[in-house]
Amino acid sequence: MDRRSLLAAGGAGACLLGMGPAAFAQTPAAGPAPTRLPELHIYIPGGAGGGWDQTGRALGTAIQAAGLADRVTYENKGGKGGTVGLADFVARHDRNPAALMVGGMVMLGAIALGQSKATLDQVSPIARLTNDFMVLVSKTGQQPDSVAALTQAMRTNLAEVRFTGGSAGGVDHVLAGMIALQLRQDVTKLQYLPTSSGPEAAALLEKAQAQVAISSYSEFQPGIEKNQLTPLAMSSRRALYGVPSLHEQGLQTDLSNWRAVFAPGRIDAAQRENLRRIVVLATQHPAWAQALEKNKWFNALLHGQDFAGRLVVEQGMASAMAMMLKLKA
Repeated sequence: MDRRSLLAAGGAGACLLGMGPAAFAQTPAAGPAPTRLPELHIYIPGGAGGGWDQTGRALGTAIQAAGLADRVTYENKGGKGGTVGLADFVARHDRNPAALMVGGMVMLGAIALGQSKATLDQVSPIARLTNDFMVLVSKTGQQPDSVAALTQAMRTNLAEVRFTGGSAGGVDHVLAGMIALQLRQDVTKLQYLPTSSGPEAAALLEKAQAQVAISSYSEFQPGIEKNQLTPLAMSSRRALYGVPSLHEQGLQTDLSNWRAVFAPGRIDAAQRENLRRIVVLATQHPAWAQALEKNKWFNALLHGQDFAGRLVVEQGMASAMAMMLKLKA
């Protein structure tokens, strides 16, 4: 796809990378009850308070509430879009039948940038869980205070507008690049400061080290509600949570983010199937429904071979988008 085609596509990212909220949602499959685990370890390759952390802990709560594990432990290890944690998970938990790792579209972007020798081929896809949209925010009382002010600043001097968000090559970085392309700017001049969580990105705004932060709405919601952060636009096609979309403000760009869980790569088929059943049953518990509502996540359950097949497509598109947007680590 050339530059003109990408511009014309507008919402290509939403169509191909992290489908819309209901796309490919799968009905939970009936089957034998899973074997209850004495302890389940959930590995989170991101910082505390970030989207993966929220997802992993919400899933663990639902698993315990459903009586599928007596105890759930958590471990955070962020860095390089989750690839530092991915490599550590593979090294330490490769044969652990009671371990799950959180991941998602952000990790695909980091791998596409060649940030790590570890890949998703070394783990087993279990289930995609959620889909959500990003929000662009600025510090309240600071510029840019609107999408119009942001686009004007980007057109005047893109290199002077500093974006922040998740890891390099991740969904937040891709969205910033797509906006720059929409404005027909040289994306090689895009200034992007990667972080491991929404709270870290918000801290860069507070220190005036960045002007615009991008992350999932749930990560910035506390700051928005306290009027510390000003929401500029959502990355959805239409307004969400009272915030207009980029589309509605003249930028034909939309993008969504998905999160999933993976099992160790060297457990056997029966152990992998047991983890799949545990995760699927947990998503049917009221505790998971409450987490979806609280965090403003869309249910995007896709599991087993259906998820594995979709993941192959997503990996190819992450590589293509990184190349087309000339993203750099």
